[in-house]
Amino acid sequence: MTLSVRERRLLLLLAAAAIALAIRALWPSATPAGMVDAPAARPTGSRGRAARGSELPDRVVVVATDRLDQQPPNFEVGRDLFRFAPPPPPPGPTPAELAEMRRAADERARSAREAAALEAARPHPPEIDVRYIGSFGPAARRIAVFVDTAEGGTFNARVGEVLKGKFLLARIGYESVDLKYLDFPDLPARRLPVGE
Repeated sequence: MTLSVRERRLLLLLAAAAIALAIRALWPSATPAGMVDAPAARPTGSRGRAARGSELPDRVVVVATDRLDQQPPNFEVGRDLFRFAPPPPPPGPTPAELAEMRRAADERARSAREAAALEAARPHPPEIDVRYIGSFGPAARRIAVFVDTAEGGTFNARVGEVLKGKFLLARIGYESVDLKYLDFPDLPARRLPVGE
């Protein structure tokens, strides 16, 4: 659709009028209060009565420029919620707590030394220095065969006999023997399998 020259002129005139009305309507609200240098004159006449709804202010507001140079108060930045970091380490022990920890450690060391000395002074059963290598004979009177690991040699023993003056042969089985300590009768018998 093409417009005639007359229609184009009318559209241009209508657009110019709309722009002029928009500028007139927005002009008072677009002017900042600090830009006014002197008291505004009140409009008079018929145009003044029409413009009373958008009057300019009567006085100039003075801006306190000395407040613009103030420094913000000291502000310490705390933990950043958007950055993960491990928590800070706990505070260390106080001198009194360190002294108490040292005293407790010394007490534990002293108790351990005393317990070790008591254990060393307490009599212990002797090490078994024989090795059981087997048995022979009838079931009612079996004879066990041992090897002396300390002095060498082989010897035989029946149930109830004493070995090397330290052990009592309490039982002879097919694959093991039970030895009791002569000086420690309350201790249970020690079982020796064949070859040990």
